Amino acid sequence: MRDSLEVEIVRLRQENPEVTTLYFARPFDFTAGQYITVFIDGSAVREGKAYSISSRPNEELMSITVKNVGGEYSSYLCSRRVGDILRISRAYGDFNPQTDKPLVGIAAGCALSPIWSVLADAAQPKFLYFSHKSPDFPVFADELAASDIMVKHFSTRAQVAEKDGWYNGRFDVAKIVSEVPENAHFLVCGSLPFVRDVWQKLGENGIGDERISTETFFE
Repeated sequence: MRDSLEVEIVRLRQENPEVTTLYFARPFDFTAGQYITVFIDGSAVREGKAYSISSRPNEELMSITVKNVGGEYSSYLCSRRVGDILRISRAYGDFNPQTDKPLVGIAAGCALSPIWSVLADAAQPKFLYFSHKSPDFPVFADELAASDIMVKHFSTRAQVAEKDGWYNGRFDVAKIVSEVPENAHFLVCGSLPFVRDVWQKLGENGIGDERISTETFFE
């Protein structure tokens, strides 16, 4: 924790019953799609745990979005209050392809965080294929609705009326590839099995590794 710094939580938002976004004054510049490490004093995990930055680089407040999976770090972060202090690292990572090609995000749950940051900060055509448990578990719902990102939501555990951009079941990677611009760059984020499966299917549909950026969330 030699290079860590302290930030004060100034706002909290409950995205859904499992996910909380924590906001604090932006202490440094960063590139959309990067992550920080959070440290807990006295934790056995001295190296801390990484969390993607879910805000855009030009916003006054920086944020991380955390799913409470019952572990030490997620339980700690999701129980914080306004005024609490977090110890964090500076920003790292190169998930952002920094290209002017159309961007296609493929994400599940709060793993949308780095993809949202990249897409919201980009000027080119942007598409998002977003997998949820159900419409009761949104993340960044208001921001997505107000953005210029072309979003398709997929409800995997609850039946929905297929309208207003909502669909039932899992998305079809082959169909995604057929719907988006031929030169698009793909951003994939989620659990290891999710990322591995999407990456493999993108390859099977003619998308080379140079056109895929991946980020894996570990619970």
